[in-house]
Amino acid sequence: MKSSTSWAIALLAAAVGAAGGYWYGLRTQSNAYAERAMARAAALASTNAPGNTPAPGNTNGLFSATLDDLRGQSIKLANYQGKTLIVNFWASWCPPCIAEMPDLSRFYTDHGSNRIQMLGIAIDNPTAVRNFLKDHPVSYPVLLGGMNGADLSTELGDAQGGLPFTVVIDEQGRVVYQHLGQTSYDALQTIVSGNP
Repeated sequence: MKSSTSWAIALLAAAVGAAGGYWYGLRTQSNAYAERAMARAAALASTNAPGNTPAPGNTNGLFSATLDDLRGQSIKLANYQGKTLIVNFWASWCPPCIAEMPDLSRFYTDHGSNRIQMLGIAIDNPTAVRNFLKDHPVSYPVLLGGMNGADLSTELGDAQGGLPFTVVIDEQGRVVYQHLGQTSYDALQTIVSGNP
């Protein structure tokens, strides 16, 4: 009896250890992705000397990019030219990104139209993004930027390579608002009302 109890305890311990190892492996993979994305953005920002990369606020890279949506369909960002566009760079591992999402979603529900568009560009692992959005849906489209999203963020003026980073681009393709850190419904309302 003592032998079977010890055996059961050993099996239970092995199962718990395996489950913990699996969870830790997923968490470590997500953290590693986050660290690589932030390091790449910081490296790009540090080389932002004249002639090396587009000037902060340059929208050429954004509007020439193609990114996948959550279903894996390729979306040409050139389709958003000629409209007021709010672009929010975020990641599922970023607490201020998560905190601002309800305001962004409410703003898009209230103001989204043919003239005002919003995009979330996730600088994150695609599986982590899809899983996160199952539990935290938003009203605006989300595209999978991955490491290329870090490049786009830097081109649009995110010199520090931080998240969240929000940009408003007017109908003429000019960056009229850049904000590193958590933004709000009221801040977007103020900016967009000046650029109907």
